[in-house]
Amino acid sequence: MKRLSRKDLELLGNRVTKAYMELPENKGRQIFRIEPELLCEQLIGLKIDYRHLSADGSILGLTAFEGVGIDLPWDDADDGVYYLDGKTVLIESDLRDSIEQSGRKNFTIAHEASHQILKMVYPREYGTRPHAQPLHFCRANSIRKRPISDWEEWQSNTLASFVLLPRVLVEQAMNLFDIGGGIKILNRLFYKEDYDKFVCMSELLGCSKTALAIRMKQMGYIGQDYLDNPYRLLDVEVDDYGE
Repeated sequence: MKRLSRKDLELLGNRVTKAYMELPENKGRQIFRIEPELLCEQLIGLKIDYRHLSADGSILGLTAFEGVGIDLPWDDADDGVYYLDGKTVLIESDLRDSIEQSGRKNFTIAHEASHQILKMVYPREYGTRPHAQPLHFCRANSIRKRPISDWEEWQSNTLASFVLLPRVLVEQAMNLFDIGGGIKILNRLFYKEDYDKFVCMSELLGCSKTALAIRMKQMGYIGQDYLDNPYRLLDVEVDDYGE
């Protein structure tokens, strides 16, 4: 299959962003965020639908490049069977129904759309693994592994980050909230002023705090990241003798 570098994916993401900005709905307006629904439907020609995809919420989204029927016993519609036509992005309906999950919903849509974008750009090389299942899943709490074990998912995740959080919009948001030089320490307890600005950025950009932190670190705009555990700042390392 086609294996793209992070640089290749950023260049592709920039092409997608440029095309998004030139949509009739966006031309002449100041853009503060990428709206993944608009990107999917108007730029890529995909349909977005919402269903309950799993009993435990472990599957956030899925798509396929060809027609395939899938069993959805947890959903009341369609008698538990859904037909993917190769041009549909299917998203967990709980993400749509929760304001708190809007950032995760947006990234999930961007992730599934990225599968479709890569297939459009590389129709012969992408999504052609022998004996591979036709479905592409976005799973909750997926573990980032090194070395990369699933290149299709890694590429889709990486492209989704570039598409949803292009450099130009991230830097614009940083300037709007007066953190143009970046954040040295991201910590909600001990550096609350910068953290509050960071939260406002995530809300403006329509993404989760985790997705924004990852993107800003990649861009070199976050030094130390204590997003998951602010108390880790207080950890004291000791040597082998406990001194």
